[in-house]
Amino acid sequence: MENQKTYSKVIVYHDETKKIENTNLYGHILLFASTELKIEKYGTLFGDVMEDYQPITEFHEKVMEIRKRYKAYHKFHFNEIPRSGKWTKYNQCEREFVKLGIDVLKTKRNSMFKHPLLFKIAIIFYPLSMLDMYGGDKKEKHLRYHETLFRMLLKGAVHYLYDKQNHVEILKIISDGKPYHRKLSEDRILWRLIFDDFISKRSLRDYTPIHPNCEIIHQSSNHKDFEENTKEYIHANMLQLADMLLGCVIHSCYKGLRIQNPSPYIGQQGVEDKRGIIALPMKEMLDKRKRGRNFKYSSHYKSFSLSLASLNNGKWNFENIMTKAIEIVPDARQLTLSNMLEDD
Repeated sequence: MENQKTYSKVIVYHDETKKIENTNLYGHILLFASTELKIEKYGTLFGDVMEDYQPITEFHEKVMEIRKRYKAYHKFHFNEIPRSGKWTKYNQCEREFVKLGIDVLKTKRNSMFKHPLLFKIAIIFYPLSMLDMYGGDKKEKHLRYHETLFRMLLKGAVHYLYDKQNHVEILKIISDGKPYHRKLSEDRILWRLIFDDFISKRSLRDYTPIHPNCEIIHQSSNHKDFEENTKEYIHANMLQLADMLLGCVIHSCYKGLRIQNPSPYIGQQGVEDKRGIIALPMKEMLDKRKRGRNFKYSSHYKSFSLSLASLNNGKWNFENIMTKAIEIVPDARQLTLSNMLEDD
């Protein structure tokens, strides 16, 4: 196996969920997508090699190919997918979009790209608690609490998902939609991490720097708000990917999948759980963790993190979240092992 180092300059796309139905949980997702990726390989047949890629550009080109194939130019938004009914070309496009998103998270053995693009995601769920530790009115307390979880997720993600062999530099953060009563605080989220590092708390490691000009930008995730192929248009599609992946995780872990047929055809009537079928590739990826120590050989090892945070006696605790078992609806086509698991 070749020895290599990777250097990623990333834009972090952020989305969050309102309170999840039948829980007291909220959530954040951070999608780390490289504008520039350098892969330095050592000891190949051609000697030492440096490869340069533009992963966001490559991903966006694939997204547009899928949209064109199905003539589906709508905004991808998980919660707007009908729960059941006829399987449409729009549903097929949404599933292809999610499969593309799962593939772009791989570190090896990609099926839709000629080389790994090394996108990564980090997701955290948490209840609201101990808001009195923050100042301001109710809205401000809530926002500061969310900012605290955002900062913890950002710090934990870069330290887990990257290492001395895989460097990352954060160029900017783009958050979905309009801000609350004020925009997300760069002081509380970004510069708090940098300041901690400055006073020797070592909050960020040498291989995970934040660019000096990094900022948090709030932007619409509706690509129709922008001219095609502008930066904002591309960012909107990336925010839609963050939304769809977050929705798939929530459906897999907190709702559960009711599978009638994992591969319905366009026009098929009576599909029981359309969201579950679209989320199935995500569940397959998350379930790779059940391999135990063998998970480290997976193509998705260290490409995602998923945790539940809780605050007890002033101390944060974190635990893993596993998926729910699939419910097979009556008269369903049998799901084979090849339907549910990948070799990688």
